[in-house]
Amino acid sequence: MIRMIVSFLLLGLIGLPVFAEDVGTGLLQPVSIQMSLGEVQSAAERIVSMFAATTSELLGIDVAPPAVEIRNTPNLAYFDHHSGKIVLPYWPTLDAELRAFFLDLADTTEEAGALFVTLFNEFLVAHEMGHWVQRGLGVARDRYGSEWEANNIAAAFFQAVEGGETRLLDLHSRLIAALERLADPTPIDADERQFFNEHYAELVVRPAAYGYYQFCFILDSIDARDTLDFATLLRQMAAE
Repeated sequence: MIRMIVSFLLLGLIGLPVFAEDVGTGLLQPVSIQMSLGEVQSAAERIVSMFAATTSELLGIDVAPPAVEIRNTPNLAYFDHHSGKIVLPYWPTLDAELRAFFLDLADTTEEAGALFVTLFNEFLVAHEMGHWVQRGLGVARDRYGSEWEANNIAAAFFQAVEGGETRLLDLHSRLIAALERLADPTPIDADERQFFNEHYAELVVRPAAYGYYQFCFILDSIDARDTLDFATLLRQMAAE
């Protein structure tokens, strides 16, 4: 417990008591491609606040939720370990090259946009909060394990939220359709985990390659949703 509190203190994450509802009863704000930048930020902050409040309750410490910044970057969505912010992309102003990639994953512009916002402005918000917890608790993972765990945490979070399973199943169907248009970048004779870890820096700048892995990771987590418990996952991490 002392190590856990010190880790959060060093990151500046312990602060005033948070105020969101219990994860099991809180309501999420739906996301869509018609939402303004402010509405996308508000929806993401809702998830962040609910996640942080539940983490605070489960771990017995008051943790201040990280700030959310909406701006397009080549990394799309990530937890910035230096600033302590969660950075998320915005579909209407996405650059042409990345937009073209997502348009290739769907039959229509509307379907591509729906995949994008459901993934980046909803599910991956909780995923990045998983990285926030990993950082705060000082847990060490390889790249593969870190992504796998963050997706399990996100799936468990949505599974515990009212209406969250419906969101997960919607994303699942969209990712299944998108994955049919992506090729597995793992060489035939290579170990997937080892290849991912060793070539992470190369993969992360190739949307089709990194997208293949991340889509598979997320689908596996959603498929395992009935076996994932948000409280158990957090407490296991805190106990390490």
